[in-house]
Amino acid sequence: MRPIFSAETRRRLQEHDPKWHVKAILQLICTVLAFNALILFADATAITNKYYVTAYNNWSDWMPLFPVLISLIYNPVTFLLVLLRRRGKPIHPGWHVGFHFLIWALGIPSIVFSVGWGWFWWWQPVYYRYRNGYIPCRGYNFWSEPCQPAIYTVGRIEIAANVFLGLLIIFEFALFFLACVALHKHRKAIRQSRMPARLSQLQYNRDPEAHAAEQPPAYAPSQEHTPGTTPSPVTKYS
Repeated sequence: MRPIFSAETRRRLQEHDPKWHVKAILQLICTVLAFNALILFADATAITNKYYVTAYNNWSDWMPLFPVLISLIYNPVTFLLVLLRRRGKPIHPGWHVGFHFLIWALGIPSIVFSVGWGWFWWWQPVYYRYRNGYIPCRGYNFWSEPCQPAIYTVGRIEIAANVFLGLLIIFEFALFFLACVALHKHRKAIRQSRMPARLSQLQYNRDPEAHAAEQPPAYAPSQEHTPGTTPSPVTKYS
C-alpha cells in the first residue's frame, strides 16, 4: 500500500515537531466533533425556526455555529496544507495559538448560552388528563410532550449538540496549550540563534581592538594564490 505522505515529509514533521502525531490525532478528533455539532445545531435551529421563533430570536442555537464552523475548516485545512503543500514544514505556531484561542473563546459563551436557553428547560410532565385519556393542552399541560412535541425533539438535539461542543472545547484547549508551548520554543530558538551575533556586537561596542583580534583572518581578494603556497591573511593594518 502506498503511504499517505512520503518519508521525507515524515522526517520533516518529526524534525520540526516531535509531537505532531498527538496534534494530528487531536485535530482529527476536533474535526469529527465539529462536524457532528454543526449538523445538530443546524438541525435544532431549523426545527425551532419552523415551529416557534425566527432566526433572529433563536440566537442561542445558531451562536455555536461560529466556533464549530471555524474548527471544522481550520483543523483539516492546516493539517492537509502542511502535508501536501509544505511537505512537512510547519506553519508558524502563532497562527495555531490565535485560531485555537478564537475557537475556544467563542465556544465557552456559546455553550453557556445554548445550555442556559435550551428548550429542554421547558420540559414538564403531564399534570392532568381526562378519564378517557385525552390530554387538554392548556394550563400546566401546555409544555408537556403530547402538546408540544417539537421542543422535546429540539431539546434532545440540543443536549447531544452541546455534548459534542463541550468535548470540542476541551480538545481545542489542548491544541491551544500545545500551540503555546510550540510558540514559546520557537521564540526561544530564535533568541538563541541571534545570541552569537548579539554577543559579537556587544564585544565590538565594548572593545573594538579585542573584537578584531579574535576574528578569523580574512583573505585579500586581490591577491593571487599560487598552488603550493599559503595566502597571507589581511590584517586590520593592511
